[in-house]
Amino acid sequence: WAMRKVEFEARRAANNKKFAASGFVHLGKHRNVSPNYTAINEGLFTEITAPNILNFGSGVGNTAVSGVSKSALPVVNINGVVTKLTSLSILNTGYQANRIKLPPAEDGTRTYDSATGVSVTHATPAIAFASENATNKVVTDRVDMWGFEFFLREINDADPFVYDKGLIQSQATSINGVATVSDNIRPITYFAWYEGDTASRGKGVNWQTASEAQRTVIASDPENNIYFDDSTGKFYQWSPRGRSFAGVGNGDWFNVESTKSSLFFESSAKFVVAQGPSNSVIPFANTGGARYVAPTNAGNALGGITDNAIFVPVAPSPSVNNECYFLVCGTVSRLNKGAYHPSFNPLGASLFEGTNQGGSFWYGNNAPNLSSKLQCFTEISVNNSTPNSGSIGNISGRPDGRFYDAIYASGAGGVCRDMRYSAWGLKTEDFAAADLAIKSGEYRGRERITFTKIMNNTDSANAQGSGVSPAGGTAGFSLGDVVFVQGMDGQYRKRTVSSISQFTIIFTENVSRAANGLIVHQRQLAISIAGEFTHTEVIGDPASILLCDDLKDGWVGSWNPIIPAGTSQTYQLTKPQTGTPSGTGFTAVVTNDRQTWVATHGGNLGWNGITNSTTFSTAAASVIVINYYTKAKLTTDSVNSELYGGVLGLGSVFTAMDSGPNKSKTLCHSLIAKLLTHGASTDNIGQEYVSLLSNSFFPTLKKLWGANSSIGENNHVLISLGAPSNNSPAFKALNYNVADNQQGFINYAYTELKHDGTDWGDDGKIHIADNQTTMLDENGNTVLVGTARCVEPLGWIKNDK
Repeated sequence: WAMRKVEFEARRAANNKKFAASGFVHLGKHRNVSPNYTAINEGLFTEITAPNILNFGSGVGNTAVSGVSKSALPVVNINGVVTKLTSLSILNTGYQANRIKLPPAEDGTRTYDSATGVSVTHATPAIAFASENATNKVVTDRVDMWGFEFFLREINDADPFVYDKGLIQSQATSINGVATVSDNIRPITYFAWYEGDTASRGKGVNWQTASEAQRTVIASDPENNIYFDDSTGKFYQWSPRGRSFAGVGNGDWFNVESTKSSLFFESSAKFVVAQGPSNSVIPFANTGGARYVAPTNAGNALGGITDNAIFVPVAPSPSVNNECYFLVCGTVSRLNKGAYHPSFNPLGASLFEGTNQGGSFWYGNNAPNLSSKLQCFTEISVNNSTPNSGSIGNISGRPDGRFYDAIYASGAGGVCRDMRYSAWGLKTEDFAAADLAIKSGEYRGRERITFTKIMNNTDSANAQGSGVSPAGGTAGFSLGDVVFVQGMDGQYRKRTVSSISQFTIIFTENVSRAANGLIVHQRQLAISIAGEFTHTEVIGDPASILLCDDLKDGWVGSWNPIIPAGTSQTYQLTKPQTGTPSGTGFTAVVTNDRQTWVATHGGNLGWNGITNSTTFSTAAASVIVINYYTKAKLTTDSVNSELYGGVLGLGSVFTAMDSGPNKSKTLCHSLIAKLLTHGASTDNIGQEYVSLLSNSFFPTLKKLWGANSSIGENNHVLISLGAPSNNSPAFKALNYNVADNQQGFINYAYTELKHDGTDWGDDGKIHIADNQTTMLDENGNTVLVGTARCVEPLGWIKNDK
């Protein structure tokens, strides 16, 4: 009466032929009820009243759910084994069908040594910070990863339970009408989502004591993934385990992509280890053991696996026949329990202890005098009139009001990478839908967090200097960093780092350099952020900022190069502002004496949503810290790539100058780092699609040719954009489909457009160039030109050959 192994494997083989790769057959539906429930793409959603939780799929017949998935519940395929996810770590209430559990936030007591791979939790933050050295750091800026481990297990006396749909963390009260009980035979570590999780024990049915009638009804349901092997005389069940991992150190994981290499946090250590049916496992290993690697790894213990979507063990795992796989589903940027400060602890969430025994924001008159990150964990508001600040239901110390134990849809403390790719092969319409989402700004972007610091140079004056020598040396500088250099005339000019020596950074273009002048260094940290997030921007003379104790050591965010002059001025923000924080566009704190801060808001600072600017009068010595919502970059620099489908993968030319929220202003900023400021008008074309008239597709290379015009050019219908208002820039871009490691992406070959008062100087061609460079337009203006790619894969491409 049970399914035999041969039939089970036949079904599995059929699934492997049907699907492009392991992944989601259906993403499921989601609850989307503001403010507590916010969707992250399809099927995944927040619940910010529940600590360290994400929700996954909604129940059948519920009217308070959204989504286009054909199934209310998520359905996942892992190497041919299809599993419906329901009641995972929560009883399916109809609203929340499954829960993803993440480890608790950091409290400033744990250190990680990148040289040895050793992590230590200390008694107090003071002890932890005192132990810091060049490689051993307190963990405050953590990124978590979550996914599913699928393994095959034998049902026997030592492991007698079967579970609904095979889910060992199931909270279902019955399986096909047979009542379940808590599995108290396996230790709690067997069911843990993460190391230290003691609240995920699953419920199932004891197969060894079940009646034949109960066994029959359970085994007859193929969704339970149970089979009988005549050769061994035993029953087996495929079982998924939800697993989540706290980043062992600060910053992003080294690799979470199964198309590339091992699943590990750091290049020299901390590989994720397979657990399978073992009672417990140390989640990370420096070397040895059943470490998860890409299927293409020559040493993997499951030789012959061609599914690029899953990780496999490099050495035999405890699973039956070594069948154990891991599917990464996403990453989360975490906040910490310390007090928020824009310089010392930008990922903190709590208030500081105020001198009047009430909690204080970092800029408050009652805030302590700060000189170190340690104080953000020792002078925290925990025992006064605002206890437990920073946690759900209390008062946040952050400008965005977020709590350290809530998981948000995007931004700091929110979901970063959503890697729940479809198991179905991508179709032409999938590329088209993604292109539309990118152009409308609905696509979830991702970028590295920016850190800004002001310092002196140690050079003499030079009207045409090729670089500068920063005080303190060049440590911390990287190729591509942005540096504003104070010139001999006192003005600051933006340059990009092109090379670095021991003492000097060299720029792509020469620049005027003041003797012992100031430089403003903007670099990207090893922490990613996705979707909409709160950005910090500082307005002020760098000399004045250096006199601010709260900012002199740098801050997470950007610097606005328009310097206060003691009169009314317009300041265009450096990123496209979105959303309505506090209902006024943005919030800010201002200091006139560089020590005492005064809270204000966008309504008092003359916000203009079309020009993305604010107009106000302030003293020349003022420093203003502005916080506003923006969206992460939608694209990243890329080389020209093979077209997927040849010329059929070519799109059309899109051009835009409109500043509207759904009119490509985010795409423009992603491509050329400039802001569209044209106000839409019914009698002036602000964006349009035009057709390609010819293309330079090179059949041998399967690419668009850009080296010369020997095989033609990418000519298009002349654009019809009108004259821009507010001196807006514009851009044009040709989208084309590409495949890389069996995954689909969209590339954009783009060109910046500048209006000279008469026309745009456009030559009617799409120029092909790797990454980003410059060219002259028809009016002699220097414009940016290059190739960019969407930041996340769209899914898997089915190989039917």
